[in-house]
Amino acid sequence: MSSRFVLLCALGLAGSLFVGYCVYFDRKRRSDPNYKRKVLEKRRAKSTKRGVMINLKDPKAREEFLAQELMLANQKMMEGNLEESIGHLVNTVQFAPNPKIVLYNLQQTLPPPLFSILVQTLSSLAGSSRGQEESGAGASAEAEDVD
Repeated sequence: MSSRFVLLCALGLAGSLFVGYCVYFDRKRRSDPNYKRKVLEKRRAKSTKRGVMINLKDPKAREEFLAQELMLANQKMMEGNLEESIGHLVNTVQFAPNPKIVLYNLQQTLPPPLFSILVQTLSSLAGSSRGQEESGAGASAEAEDVD
């Protein structure tokens, strides 16, 4: 027998054992009586993190939210995830008490291509919200014409 054949057999046996252990562990984990409860708790914890409601009238809560959004934007930018970073920056601008000052500071600190993407995103959001308001007003005007 060649050493290559023995090596391939050893690798095949090791791979089979690993897959067998994974199947065993997964079955043991799923048969745990608290498994479903733990999974549901984790899902609830994730969903509550996403849907955070802030009190905009409380300056301290707003300031904490803005600082957290800037920190998350910076973190996502460092990871190379620019889309999520832009999303957090948009939240910062939208919820800031004075968005012009925030935009000015971001213009000074962000690279120009990233800042232009931020401005485009903000303008598209403003345009879509404006379009929704106009369509709602148009529907009420149409309703008045029908009567």
